[in-house]
Amino acid sequence: MSDVRSAPTVRVASIAVLAACAAVLAACAVGPGSDGAPPRLEPGAGDAGVAYVDDAACADCHAREHEAWSGSHHDLAMQEATAETVLGDFDDATFTHFGVTSRFFERDGRFFVNTEGSDGRLADFELAYTFGVEPLQQYLAPFPGGRLQSLTIAWDTARGAWFHLYPDREIPPDDPLHWTGRYQRWNMMCAECHSTHLRPRYDADSDTYRTTWAAIDVGCQACHGPGAAHVDLARAVPEEIASLPPPSGAPGSTVSDDAPHPAALGLVGDLGASANAELRACAGCHSRRQRLTETDRAGRPFLDDFLPARLDEGLYHADGQIQDEVYVWGSFVQSRMHAAGVRCSDCHDPHRLDLRAPGDTVCLQCHRETPVERFPMLSPGRYDTPDHHFHPPASAGARCVSCHMPARTYMRVDPRRDHGFRIPRPDLSAALGTPNGCTQCHDDRPAGWAADRADEWWG
Repeated sequence: MSDVRSAPTVRVASIAVLAACAAVLAACAVGPGSDGAPPRLEPGAGDAGVAYVDDAACADCHAREHEAWSGSHHDLAMQEATAETVLGDFDDATFTHFGVTSRFFERDGRFFVNTEGSDGRLADFELAYTFGVEPLQQYLAPFPGGRLQSLTIAWDTARGAWFHLYPDREIPPDDPLHWTGRYQRWNMMCAECHSTHLRPRYDADSDTYRTTWAAIDVGCQACHGPGAAHVDLARAVPEEIASLPPPSGAPGSTVSDDAPHPAALGLVGDLGASANAELRACAGCHSRRQRLTETDRAGRPFLDDFLPARLDEGLYHADGQIQDEVYVWGSFVQSRMHAAGVRCSDCHDPHRLDLRAPGDTVCLQCHRETPVERFPMLSPGRYDTPDHHFHPPASAGARCVSCHMPARTYMRVDPRRDHGFRIPRPDLSAALGTPNGCTQCHDDRPAGWAADRADEWWG
């Protein structure tokens, strides 16, 4: 085995040099699209020293993972607007917000909105891209200077209706929150986490963007890092690569002692090495943070490239529960689950992105009567019983997440759950004014009532 592992390692050095040269040459060929929309980087292009490939190259060997990813929220994070990708009603549908009536229509297979522009006048704007897929889909319009602007009227995929992200606020054209303003500018606000290896490339002198991406969606290399060296190696020595054990086993398992280091396979990411290695791959986007560098994040410590938001007033409640739109990382790293080594992929399939098991079953993988070898500190017991939750079986109150992962709704239609996995503390709610899972459901009752019930049931 040692001879087989050393051969790829030697080859990676030469492949990396070739990849760097290809990246530099390809980057020189990149320019803004004629319509101001971002151009796609050609396969192999990237910053000096890294090179990306088309995700189809990954599918040649990793067909099962590619099939699971296809159609996921990552795959559909951003798409060109077509009859297949657009979910909203563009059959001359209208929506009125503070006296401005917007009309959505289709013309020659392209999608448009007639709405208020930056000058306060109604005009037609082409919506060239979709952004997200559910529970809402947004739309992006190309503007001069390489800008893409996000319309603040979005499509509610559950109700099948248009809605405004700021329903109670009149937003004039000179307001930064206006859909033509800087706070709705895709290039600087939300682009990075909906595409792979996206670079805004803003030029202050000309006030223009030359934004590029390696893939329009969140593909394999967004998490695993640039894949050109890996693909070249796999094609150069396919028999040797095929004979090696995988870098990691099933999600949540430890890496085999015989597994090669990812660098020997031309990879920069090492997602299976530890819970923290996996978390840092997710944290770059699933956190509220500021980017500090332009470095590719795959395989690098999260804090080397990002400054995460702290438990500041207005972002989190006094007890650490989520308040503003802070995503997942900040609450999860506070949890006992994180401290015990629980990984994102223990609950979420990393390619499909859905839960590994439906409903409470995903929790009962570990919270069960038989001990769990990975988590010896966990007390075995039966939790899916009224003796534990004191609610009728199969009711909303009996669900694990109702008590331990209460949700807050953002963007009007998008409920997101707190990943702190706390025990409900209505007594703290009474003292600090913080929310709790009990009165979130029993919203006609005070926190003191819930605290009395909790004391009665659990002591």
